[in-house]
Amino acid sequence: MKISEIFMLNATQIQLDFVDINIEKDYPMYIDPYLISTRNDPWSVEVNRTIKNFFSKVSEFIRNDEHENAIELFQFMSEPKETCLGISNTGTNNGRGVGEENATGIIGEIIRSKAIETGVVQNIEDIIVFVDDVDKDKLSDMTTNIIRKHLIDYTKEQCKMWNIPLIVAETLPYWNPVDEDWVTSQEELLFYKGREFLLVPKAVVSSISEYNAQKYGWHFVISEERDEQLRRRSALVKYKKYKNGKEKFYLPKKDVDKQISNQISNGEFESRKDYLRQYTQKRPELFERFRNTRSGVVRPISSDEIMEFTGFEDLEKIIDALITSLTNIPVGTKNASEYHKFIKSILEILFYPHLNNPTIEEKLHQGRKRVDIVMNNITNTGFFYRLQEINKVFCPYVFIECKNYGKDIANPEIDQLSSRFAFNKGKFGILMCRTIENKQLLYQRCSDTYRDDRGLIIPLDDKDIITMLESIKNNEKDGIEKLLESIKKIIILNG
Repeated sequence: MKISEIFMLNATQIQLDFVDINIEKDYPMYIDPYLISTRNDPWSVEVNRTIKNFFSKVSEFIRNDEHENAIELFQFMSEPKETCLGISNTGTNNGRGVGEENATGIIGEIIRSKAIETGVVQNIEDIIVFVDDVDKDKLSDMTTNIIRKHLIDYTKEQCKMWNIPLIVAETLPYWNPVDEDWVTSQEELLFYKGREFLLVPKAVVSSISEYNAQKYGWHFVISEERDEQLRRRSALVKYKKYKNGKEKFYLPKKDVDKQISNQISNGEFESRKDYLRQYTQKRPELFERFRNTRSGVVRPISSDEIMEFTGFEDLEKIIDALITSLTNIPVGTKNASEYHKFIKSILEILFYPHLNNPTIEEKLHQGRKRVDIVMNNITNTGFFYRLQEINKVFCPYVFIECKNYGKDIANPEIDQLSSRFAFNKGKFGILMCRTIENKQLLYQRCSDTYRDDRGLIIPLDDKDIITMLESIKNNEKDGIEKLLESIKKIIILNG
């Protein structure tokens, strides 16, 4: 059974910010530390800081020849069954992840490889490239243990949002970057039938198929070695002369790859990863180039990819049902919570993977003010990226207010939302409302707010929401972007 089924959320995977795990089996998806490191949203920055703090401590012990201390840190790596992510041998969630015994072997392999001392490995995700016996399953498991407290806090936020009950209990160990040690604490945790579960944001999950030894070896190391052998005309290089007299020297990459395999078989190198380590020591800029290029190709798993594992969802039926639900919600304060609940249910559909981690009734200014919904801006493309990078509207968070009014929004509602903005949290908001009879007047009011440097607000009514949902249904990938851009342009130019 899925989490959404167990707790009767009445929501599908595309409406959820977290992976809707099946508690009876594991999904072949992984928490990706490299993906987290590429994010600049506040949650990811904090999580990345915790990961780097842990690995920095391990690296410090190894460089100082304090191997026993380094090994001790890895002994706190339990086998994390709470996420139901990864690949198990049996197809159930018994797991084949890190575990204490495996973790000790991993740190032993890291020490033996001297990958840290030589500077080849500088980040925890690098060990999947250079250290034997470390695959994406184990990398994901290690990361889960380190960031467990962040996942606990995220789980609490999502459970609050979806009214899922929690139980106070002691946590498993997690890394505390302040104490620089493993700690436990009493927390509100998600349990079902005596078993704990952790919810994981879709935005930090990937297949870990782009940052690994295979990609680095084939596209960078073997390519570099081929070019080098071509330059010095090695014995592997082939020669061809055409009828017109032109000459060509060439060398297929598969021939270089075969040569490396033979060197490993002959004992010149211990393994493929040992070859990569030694090659990178001589050409460290090669791995730096690889790392930099990965940020352009590593992406979080899409809702479509998740559904391949969690079960097919009929998108057209979901969209049609949502549009019907919206039109059936009566206008007025009596049904404000129902409207708020509906908006909450469509945010993931409309804005993933650009925004994530919606939290409801977020307290601001030491609790003196509240905002209906806040989402993290995690994108490096599209509307929300351009908003910050081109329009210079600071928006690490996006503030969303829901107004189930039967009349046009006026200055008090605009002022209420703009008063939630702050220099360290963001100055962009979306005002969701039912109808806008006089859009020109409302856009002008938003322009006044923008011109007065009180932030940018984009109002969206039922017609706008239906237009965006229909664009998803019709596979018009830029439909939402076009609508948001057109409203933004009007408001900014009027200002």
